[in-house]
Amino acid sequence: MPDSSNRERQHGRAASVARPGKLARPHGDSHLEREKRSRMQRLTHAIVDNSLTIVLFALFVVCIFAQSFAGWRLQNVTLAAHGQALIDYWRNLSTGTFLEGLASNWQAAFLQLASLIVFSGFLYQRGAPHSRDPLKVKSRQNQREEAGRFTWCYRHSLFLAFLLLFVLSLALHVVVGGKAYNEERALAGQPPISIATFLLSAKFWSSTLQTWQAEYLAIAVFVVFSIFLRQQDSAESKPVESSDQTTGEANK
Repeated sequence: MPDSSNRERQHGRAASVARPGKLARPHGDSHLEREKRSRMQRLTHAIVDNSLTIVLFALFVVCIFAQSFAGWRLQNVTLAAHGQALIDYWRNLSTGTFLEGLASNWQAAFLQLASLIVFSGFLYQRGAPHSRDPLKVKSRQNQREEAGRFTWCYRHSLFLAFLLLFVLSLALHVVVGGKAYNEERALAGQPPISIATFLLSAKFWSSTLQTWQAEYLAIAVFVVFSIFLRQQDSAESKPVESSDQTTGEANK
């Protein structure tokens, strides 16, 4: 009996040596699992760190798709009313009407933000969270001295970026707006006009100033409301416990 037991133990050790892969596999699986968990953690952190941008761009995509679909249906209603052939969805994306709707709103939005960025550099609103405090002039002078070691372009890069986006979107608005206006004139049996003529026309400035006044109204209302109203946990609001006179307390 003892000899039989010894032989079984020896046979077991031999079998384990002969099949090393089965012993190494759990170690390999745990390493792969750790790598997988590490990748998932990095992905999760990236999503959380950029969640605001992700959600805003996702809403942009949803809205632009909905706009294109609704605009396509409206375009076909207009064409049918004038006895013209209907167009498909993809053809609508290249029409001046659709492109003008995009460019017109983009240039106004970029102008609004560029104006807020540059005006808040030397204008004040007592109680607004995104305004400089007019009583802290000395602190601002120290900040300017510290910022002097950076180049002028870098010190004003945020405004310059939005200014460039505004100029590009405004130029696009002029080009595609002229195309859209000529499409309207063609339906009415009128000859086309040049881009320069469209730029000076009441049609261009009427639609452009409509978007500008809306954007300036929205940002002015936001600045005033942010003095008296609060939004808990929002980076765009003063802390709930702040007084109405507290200025420049956003993101603190």
